[in-house]
Amino acid sequence: MQPAAWPDWLDSTWGKSAGKGEQRGESLAQHTWLVISRLADLQRLRPDLPQLVGVPKLWHYLFWTCMLHDFGKAAQGFQDMLRGKGRWGQRHEVLSLIFVDWLAGSTTDDEQRWLVAGIASHHRDAKTIDELYHDLADPDPLVGMVAELAPEIVDGLWRWLDECAAAWITALDLEQAGVTLLALHERTNAVWQVGQQGAAQARARLQQYRRFVTRLSQPTARSLVAFLTLVRGLTTSADHMASAHVMEMPAPVQEAWMSLAARILKPGQEPYTHQEKSASAYGTSTILVAPTGSGKTEAALYWALGDGTKPAARIFYALPYQASMNAMFDRLKDEAKGFGERAVGVQHGRALQAMYARLMNQESTPKQAAGAASWEKNINTLNARPIKVFSPYQMLKAMFQLRGFEAMLTDYAQAAFIFDEIHAYEPERLALILALVKYLREDYGARFFMMSATFPRLIRSKLQDALGIYKPIEADETVFQQFRRHRLHLLDGELIDPLSIQRIADEVRAGKQVLVCANTVARAQQVQAALQQAGLPDNQLLLIHSRYIFRDRNEREQRIRDLCGVDAPLEQRTPLALIATQVVEVSLNIDLATIYSEPAPLEALLQRFGRVNRQCKRGICPVYVFRLPNDGQGVYGRHKNADKRGHIVRVTLGELEAHDCDEVDEAAINVWLDRIYDDAELSEQWETTYQQIAADAIRLLTGLRPFNSDDQKEDQFEAMFDNVEIVPARFEQQYVTLLMNDEFIEASNYLVGISKQKFAMLRDKGLVRRAEAEGKRGAWVAKLEYDDGIGLMFDSTSHDRDWD
Repeated sequence: MQPAAWPDWLDSTWGKSAGKGEQRGESLAQHTWLVISRLADLQRLRPDLPQLVGVPKLWHYLFWTCMLHDFGKAAQGFQDMLRGKGRWGQRHEVLSLIFVDWLAGSTTDDEQRWLVAGIASHHRDAKTIDELYHDLADPDPLVGMVAELAPEIVDGLWRWLDECAAAWITALDLEQAGVTLLALHERTNAVWQVGQQGAAQARARLQQYRRFVTRLSQPTARSLVAFLTLVRGLTTSADHMASAHVMEMPAPVQEAWMSLAARILKPGQEPYTHQEKSASAYGTSTILVAPTGSGKTEAALYWALGDGTKPAARIFYALPYQASMNAMFDRLKDEAKGFGERAVGVQHGRALQAMYARLMNQESTPKQAAGAASWEKNINTLNARPIKVFSPYQMLKAMFQLRGFEAMLTDYAQAAFIFDEIHAYEPERLALILALVKYLREDYGARFFMMSATFPRLIRSKLQDALGIYKPIEADETVFQQFRRHRLHLLDGELIDPLSIQRIADEVRAGKQVLVCANTVARAQQVQAALQQAGLPDNQLLLIHSRYIFRDRNEREQRIRDLCGVDAPLEQRTPLALIATQVVEVSLNIDLATIYSEPAPLEALLQRFGRVNRQCKRGICPVYVFRLPNDGQGVYGRHKNADKRGHIVRVTLGELEAHDCDEVDEAAINVWLDRIYDDAELSEQWETTYQQIAADAIRLLTGLRPFNSDDQKEDQFEAMFDNVEIVPARFEQQYVTLLMNDEFIEASNYLVGISKQKFAMLRDKGLVRRAEAEGKRGAWVAKLEYDDGIGLMFDSTSHDRDWD
């Protein structure tokens, strides 16, 4: 819908260059209209933000920021650049600052500072602008920039504000948000000032901006920091969505929880009491303790929806593993029992490839799928999807002040966050996550739903501090008794012992689906080979771990859901052994008959058990845990002292010995956990690690200021992740060919992650090299064997004379 008044006298002044196959670019007025339209969408999404930050006229300031933000594009050099006549070399937003003076008579000094900050920062950090224009050269570039503003164009800009602003405010219903007209300087004088005093005005505004940002580095009221963060975050979000031609933001999900329950539950089935209590806790942070498989996911969604009268601005579903994120994305976008594809997005390191794989399944061509996947990534990045499945590490980018962190924090404002299995994070990561949770709750009005089958006492105390006032909910005793579905058996020896392998093979031959959990990829690959030697055919073996290229991993995850999902009829199931690492521990909705697991901390074991007899339809099923190896296998209980490595595994096994051959009482699990973490060495190590990182996190958040990202902190952030993506040598030709054809998304299907330590070892041995494709620098190619069934292997290298 176009407004009643339009500056058609500026139609030849472009704001964006012409698209492919188009003759004309997008006019400056059209682009600005799109920006303000998206700003209006953002206002409708979060109408209460002014109250949150204590600035009643927030949307008023943002409207005028967006109106003026691109006026500098009217310079002739910028217009020539849009028409393909070479790079301009100056910053249009600096030139836009001149026009704040037109509003000086109707705004306070503080309001002018806020307008200047919003305009100057909508593309580049303050430090970048300062570096470009702080030490002014001779001749002064500002003088030359102002000279490129033709008086008749400047006059047209003044007319635009004078004749159209009121109609635009009305057309977008922004009066209700407190947006009002501002008196302009008199027309002739305003135009004259730009030509005669514009350079001095721009310099004065730059100095004002520099001083303002410098003062922010000192102790500053947290509400002011949040307000200014929103100024930049909302301005850039609206601008980016307009540039990407997002013509309308999807509305937040508005549905009463009982409506969703009616779509999910089977006829005659009623919600659990803990699910109803979760729904009634809408608007309040919540901790839910309930058995695995008892509908915690549904409880969390009911909490996020409430009675449907006031939808959450955004719903974020945080999960620790890529496989569980992909599975949850598929579940939530289901039209029948979820919210549909337009409502749900996924954000993790390989979100683009995940989208691509799903789009390819919809029978589009590779190029169509690649384009659509790129669009999906843009939509997610531009904060348009109302529900997002993501890794909490995406959130931590804001804490580390990475580029675009203001838009991230803006998207988290007044959002509802669901954290599934918070126990899965090591104390270092948990400390960072919970520090950010507290910050978002206190400064950005976010609320949180933390759920798990297990919350040891020391984690519960940290959650209570992060959440402040919260609603504790626990499943009824009857639910815990209903979910008594496992009998624990400890087994001597190791998973890879011949007798153990034979026992698993016999279970499969007896018609069962058996989950086999190993703690490392190498161990899982070894188990698969041993089961093959024991006579199980390939069609009865499923292997899943993190060292498959993405294409293969996605196919395997889908096959697992098809063969072992909770909806597969028990009587029609194919007997098999599913050999897996930790990727099965969270949110994979699968249901097998029994499990054989290597020893691990109790929280991890319970999640693995939760994939067995998930729906309690098999009576009491045995779950088996081996007593060896008890050193943590380099995964659990890492320690510089070799004698102390794996201590948490040994303490866990000690607790399990007291329950050997007993039914697992889900209601007593937290008591088991508390006894484990009461171990003096464990509790001291956990608490010391947590407190050290928590103190660092508080320092990061206390120093967080808008308008500048921090490259050094980006290195700190990257150091948290032990992963380097490589291409197995077998796929180098396919990968390079795709790079040469600019098919970057499809090329990414050949990537697989390895640890930084393993990468360093390969590099030292000369077993990695950069892929090169006509000047395009690709990922590292590793001289390692890759098998479609087993994945990447480190115990042998491929033989290729090109490497000699």
